[in-house]
Parts: sequence; structure tokens; C-alpha cells
Amino acid sequence: MTDLLDIRGLNLSTLGAPLVKDLSLSIAPGERLGLIGESGSGKSLTAMAATGLLPRSIEKSGSVLLGGTQVIGAADGVLDRLRGTVAAFVFQEPLTALDPLMRLGRQVAEPLKRRARRDGQDLSGTALDRAVTELLEQVALPQPERIARSYPHEISGGQRQRVAIAMALACRPQLLIADEPTTALDVTTQAEIVKLLDGLVRERNMALLFISHDLPVVAGIVDRVIVLRRGVTVEQGPVGTVFSAPRHDYTRSLVFAARSLDRALGGTA
Repeated sequence: MTDLLDIRGLNLSTLGAPLVKDLSLSIAPGERLGLIGESGSGKSLTAMAATGLLPRSIEKSGSVLLGGTQVIGAADGVLDRLRGTVAAFVFQEPLTALDPLMRLGRQVAEPLKRRARRDGQDLSGTALDRAVTELLEQVALPQPERIARSYPHEISGGQRQRVAIAMALACRPQLLIADEPTTALDVTTQAEIVKLLDGLVRERNMALLFISHDLPVVAGIVDRVIVLRRGVTVEQGPVGTVFSAPRHDYTRSLVFAARSLDRALGGTA
């Protein structure tokens, strides 16, 4: 089975300073991979490299195959055909990812129309409105018609993240990349978003690349994990094995910190 994402020997740097060093990973159809590490470890840069979203100022080398197509050095037209179709992105902060001057229904409608054109269909008028409402319902948004008429600042952070997830799902991607999707949310809303993502990935048989520094969140949604430190892979394997019996000192420190925080908050870890 061909991997949806296959990264080999990825190196990223800026002004001669290394950011990611000789990183390799692969994600097969339907597989769930977690990428963890502290801020600045290279997690988000790796995800951006996977979809050709890196700033031009970042130097890159190695191989990044997305849906069998080489991303590094690819023309914008090639990348546009991969985005949404093969992979879609859910960013960390939906308030900045969404257009503040555009009603949410219109923002969801754009990728829906793109998918329809890809499939050789026309989607407009009441049929498009109905498709927008149905997609908002699928991400468990209450009063989807009201949400569609709203601007981003008029709804809550959790609702904005659900809209962002709806937009990512609109083109029916094979791989969903979620970059710290719960960071800006309260604990209750975090749990709701993780449960939503878990169900949507399962129902649609998508692969998932889940990026986070929150180990309990990662443990609840992925099968395999890669631990990054300063752009270098220090450990990887099944999530249960890595978190229950970490081999690297850095991974052990992350697990210890997560357990200490959980105890401080009244957990049982």
C-alpha cells in the first residue's frame, strides 16, 4: 500500500541555522500519527513542509512525497491540486486562519465549490447553501444557519475551530493534518474537539497527522508517535509503548511533566 505521506531526510534551515534535521516519517492510508515536542521542536514546520506551505526564507532539502507527488520544488499549480484533495490542514488558531471580513458560510462554501468542480459538478444556489448547512451539522455546530450568517468574531473559539475543521473536510481529503488544534481552547472544549476529530477521522477513514505538546490529548487519538527535540527525532513507536516506557531522557521528561500536571489538577496518573 502506497503511503499518503512519505518524508525522507528532510532538512530545514534559515540563515544557516538548522530547524529540522534529517527527519523521516510516513503515514499510510487510515493511519494516525502523532508528532510531539516542546515549542520550537520543528513540529509545525514539518507539517508545513508536507503541504508546501513553508515560507520562501526557509531552505529545504530531502524528499517529501504527498500522494506520490514530490512537494519540494513543486510548482504552485501542482501543490494546489494536492491541497484539499490529498491533505487538508486544521491550524492552531482559527481566529487568524479564518477571514475576519467574510461570513463563515461563504468561507465554508469555497472549498465545497472547489470539490464540486474537481468532481465535474456544479454546486451553487440553494444546493450550495444546503451543503454548507450539512457540513456544519457534521461538525456538531448548533444552529448551523446562524453560524453560516456569522462572522468569526461573533462565535466562540470552540465553534470557530469546528468551522475550520468543516472547511478542511469540505474537499474530502485522504489525510487530515491537525496542528495544535486544541491549544487555544479550555479543557472542556479541548475534549469535545478531540472527540469530534476522532469520530470524523474514523467515519471518513482518513489518515491523521496530529501535532501537539499535550501528551494526554495525543495518547487519546493516535496509534503511533514521533518525539521531536530541536528538529531531531529522538524516539518513535506505538503511542502506548512510548508513553508507558519511554527510552529517551527527553521523552521521559515530557511524560513526567504530563503526569505531574495531571496529579496537580486532581487526576490519577
